[in-house]
Amino acid sequence: MRAPWLSIFVFAIAGPAWAACEDTPYAKAGPYAVAVLDETWTDAARARAMPIRIYVPAGEAAGKRPAVIFSHGLGGSKAGGEAWGRHWASHGVIAIHLQHPGSDDALWRDRGSVPLKEALRTGMTPQAYVDRLADERFAVDEIGRRAASGDSVASRIDPARLGMSGHSFGARTTQAVAGERLPLPAVGDRFRDERFIAAIAFSPSAAGPSSGWPQRFAGIRIPFLSVTGTRDGDPFDSSVPASQRTQVFRNMPPPDKYLLVLEGADHLAFDGGKLTLAAGGDVDRCVRAATLAFWKAYLEGDGDAKAFLAGGGMTRALGAAGTFEAK
Repeated sequence: MRAPWLSIFVFAIAGPAWAACEDTPYAKAGPYAVAVLDETWTDAARARAMPIRIYVPAGEAAGKRPAVIFSHGLGGSKAGGEAWGRHWASHGVIAIHLQHPGSDDALWRDRGSVPLKEALRTGMTPQAYVDRLADERFAVDEIGRRAASGDSVASRIDPARLGMSGHSFGARTTQAVAGERLPLPAVGDRFRDERFIAAIAFSPSAAGPSSGWPQRFAGIRIPFLSVTGTRDGDPFDSSVPASQRTQVFRNMPPPDKYLLVLEGADHLAFDGGKLTLAAGGDVDRCVRAATLAFWKAYLEGDGDAKAFLAGGGMTRALGAAGTFEAK
């Protein structure tokens, strides 16, 4: 059953009738079957139990594999990002999707008579943000602990090839992990986690005064892909234009920075959950193509994938379905 809070959004994909990105191998399912594991990891130090969903490449994807941590948006769950996690895993990348208590689907499931938007806003707090960042650090630490104890999945993860990703509130988490400098003297970039070597933000956020953006995003030095759409506005503030989401890319320093903007795609187009899966089409294919090429380039050192991104291959695959920039 569709989550009721999703009715506050409008999902619309406008684009050409032809199938954008269809011919690129990066958009196609990979050679590996995908196993889906649901677990609960408990951070004893914070007395915090965190549901986890892991997409694992099966079959011949043996040996140490790169891995991606995925953080869902406000009111989401470990089911968020399914389309992306399954796709990455089919190509050999282990995808670990976190569920953040306090900013997850409990906000709207248990809201009673509280209006939907008001219920969701209760999860938009500084503490929820800090909790998410602590969840990310715990998850990476837990992978190491589990690998040391012989866990069958964690022992397959190469700790030198970790990527971070997330949608919406999860994109803000990703930005901080990648090195965003928050405009608070006591915080700055202390949430940077240098164990991650690349990052993808779906619906990134450039909050605060624009005069502070150059300094705010100058600290993001790892390879970074921003994914957004021309209708990807702020679901809680209609005065914020969708184009503001491109400013994270525009204010990050080169090299290895990329921006994918899909024509007509709104905020939920990048959730990667049930609506994205149902919609399919150009957005789904082009997101799969760009993100997989990015992980292959920067988690696997694949020169062809990097050339596809930086050399115009992604732009040609998109056609009129969107734009792709590299710097």
